[in-house]
Amino acid sequence: MKYSLLLDSSASLLAIGLGQDGKVIDEIVYPAFQRQSELMVQEIDTILNRNGLSRNDIEWVASTKGPGSYTGVRIALTIAKTIAMSLDVPIYLMSSLESEKANEKPTICLANARGKRSYIGVYEDDKCLLEDTIMDNDGVLQYVKEHPEYVLSGDLEYLGLTGEKVDVLSNLAKANSNKYLADCLSAAPIYLKDSATATLKIVVRNMNSSDISQVLAIGKEAFGDSYSEEQLRYDLLENPFGRILVAMSGPDIVGFLDFMVTFDSATINHIAVSKKYRKRGIGEKLMDGCVKSCLSGEEPAEFLTLEVRESNSSARRFYKKHQFEEITVKKAYYQDGEDAIYMVRSLTNA
Repeated sequence: MKYSLLLDSSASLLAIGLGQDGKVIDEIVYPAFQRQSELMVQEIDTILNRNGLSRNDIEWVASTKGPGSYTGVRIALTIAKTIAMSLDVPIYLMSSLESEKANEKPTICLANARGKRSYIGVYEDDKCLLEDTIMDNDGVLQYVKEHPEYVLSGDLEYLGLTGEKVDVLSNLAKANSNKYLADCLSAAPIYLKDSATATLKIVVRNMNSSDISQVLAIGKEAFGDSYSEEQLRYDLLENPFGRILVAMSGPDIVGFLDFMVTFDSATINHIAVSKKYRKRGIGEKLMDGCVKSCLSGEEPAEFLTLEVRESNSSARRFYKKHQFEEITVKKAYYQDGEDAIYMVRSLTNA
């Protein structure tokens, strides 16, 4: 009978688990902030000895890899690598945030990054809804407010939040899949603080026909069935006034903005960013690209307009940030009967 060894030291707890068939059969978990390096190796021996096992009974090792405490993250990962290499067994690494996800529920996983910032990742089963990143605490609280149906987990007290208690070791016990498999020699911790002030490299360009499938997927993610391929193809290929911009991160399209320019004004039809990349400045880059496009050519547009749902408070704040003013209310504008706020931005002094 073979067993898995499960390790986590990314926060204030020392956590060691013994797994079998995807379940935790024994564990040692207690607060040991800044003492994990002294205690973890001896506690591994403790949990093996009380189950009548030796290290040769370990079939694979799993560890969290950060983000988290700079020193703490390294302790469990270094010990896991050493054991895996000495026994020649696989090592599986899971994000410390993902290890806090609740089963079968979309979960906002949080940890204190200090300096009024948080580590945040959003997970649902094997899907990542928001890749691990650093966000200022006000942004985190706003994100939580905008997703009331999501579960909260992790380090929450510093934000004044309450959530669901998740067993990290239970998640690690199920980590032996290719998704988490790591190479012992190259396995490294995640230190988001190293790139906390770095800006995601985004390139905004005109959309072309080869982008249709990616843009359509983002559109349906944001707008559901109301966003159709027929509409997208028309705006891209047939509408003489239509323009569509896409935001690229490497080879991937992570957002788009669909608008029209007619005479002295332009109208934004849709703007959407992939859920994984929201709150990372992509909407701002698309908006900047739209304004530049509106001002290009022999007859620059003087106004940029749009409609937004009255209930969409986060979008209204975004547009106000970009100098749009709320002009009037269009009653029952949407098919479900909701009112729209008509907003206008002057481009004369842009």
